[in-house]
This record gives sequence, C-alpha cells and structure tokens, in this order.
Amino acid sequence: MHQGKFPFWEVVAAGTIGNIIGSMIIFWVGASGARILLEKYGKYLLINHKHLEQSENWFRKYGERTALISRVMPFVRTFISLPAGISGMNFYKFIIYTAIGCLAWNLGLTFAGYQLGANWKKVENFIHPVTYAIIAIILVLVMVYVWKAFKKRSTGNNQKLDQ
Repeated sequence: MHQGKFPFWEVVAAGTIGNIIGSMIIFWVGASGARILLEKYGKYLLINHKHLEQSENWFRKYGERTALISRVMPFVRTFISLPAGISGMNFYKFIIYTAIGCLAWNLGLTFAGYQLGANWKKVENFIHPVTYAIIAIILVLVMVYVWKAFKKRSTGNNQKLDQ
C-alpha cells in the first residue's frame, strides 16, 4: 500500500513532464552540434567515428519507432534523445513519442511504488542483492569495453609505428 502522501496522477504527471523536459534539452544538444563535438572529443569517452555511424545508421533504419520503444527500456531510455537530435528526427514527433513512452514508464513505476509502499522493507531484502549483482555486471562490462578500446587503440598505434 502507498503512504498516501502524493496523489497517483500527480506523481505520474510530474515524472512524465520531468522526463519530457530533460529529453527536450538533450534532443536540442544533439541537434545543435553534438555530432561535431563527439567527432572531436569522443575519443575521451571511447566513442569513435564508427560508433557514431553505427548509432546514426541504427536510428535511420528503425527511425521514430526507436524513440518510442526505447522510452520503456531501462538505461537505453536515458540516452535515446541525443541520437534522435543528431539524426534530425522531427521534433514534434519526438515529443509525442517521448510523451507516450514516458507516460507508460511513469505509470508503471508509480503503480509499482504504490503497491510496494507498505511492503518496501520486505522487498528491500530481495532487491539489494539483485542491485549489487546488476552493478557488478555493469562495471565488468564497462571495464571489458574500456580494456578492448585501449587495446585496440594501442594496437592501432603500434601498427602505425611499424609502417
């Protein structure tokens, strides 16, 4: 049971509006030259030209559906606004798809929160180990990615020196 401090629909609306505003800002960053910045400074984030091309090709291939579907996918939902802006997606369609996806996401989270409210202490005992496992997996994946990127970069530099 929820604690009753905030009305359900106000929580959903606040979350959705916040998501839309944040997404609009990142879309604008993408549309305003993020591609140029990523081309120039992406190497410091281990992003290269090939990664940018792959991202843009993915977005062009699956287009506007990507903006809608990714809004209900954990982690991915956070980052989809940037490639949408870079690819030049229609801003009004982007907002509509973002609103639909964010509304669905926030409805689900708010409903879960209301249902778990009174039972949170019981659920917390289960969630902590799962959370730590997910964090560990993400950290390992990031370390493998960074290691491969540096290995590839150093191999490329060694080949240049050999020539």
